[in-house]
Amino acid sequence: MVRIRVHYVSPKGSAEQIAEAIAREAKCVKEPLLPAYMPENVNLMFLGCEGNKADKVTLGFISSLSPNRVTHAALFLCGRDTHPLQQMREALTQRGIKVLDPTLTAPLKGFFGKGPGPEDLRRAAQFAQDCIASVS
Repeated sequence: MVRIRVHYVSPKGSAEQIAEAIAREAKCVKEPLLPAYMPENVNLMFLGCEGNKADKVTLGFISSLSPNRVTHAALFLCGRDTHPLQQMREALTQRGIKVLDPTLTAPLKGFFGKGPGPEDLRRAAQFAQDCIASVS
């Protein structure tokens, strides 16, 4: 059985919507990073954030991880710039955690952005299925 966790930081609510779709598909609960219990013996962790850079909370959480806690990570982002995905990938790889390809991006709610729509949530569910199959 694959042990799965879904963690996110979502000040605008967009990453939480995507996390909910992933968690529903993975049959687990979604957990915001603050507060989050430290994962132990997790085969697959979905990790997401919002905006144009990986926030301090996300990077701080990653710095506490090890391959004993999490073996694989799948990344998602709500925003236009893929730089946060690269930041998270590099930080996880440095910790010895395997980061799956591909990643998932979705729109960010904001002044002009509508946030994730039904198609984005469908893609999130498919992303979860694909990631779970790749580590099973």
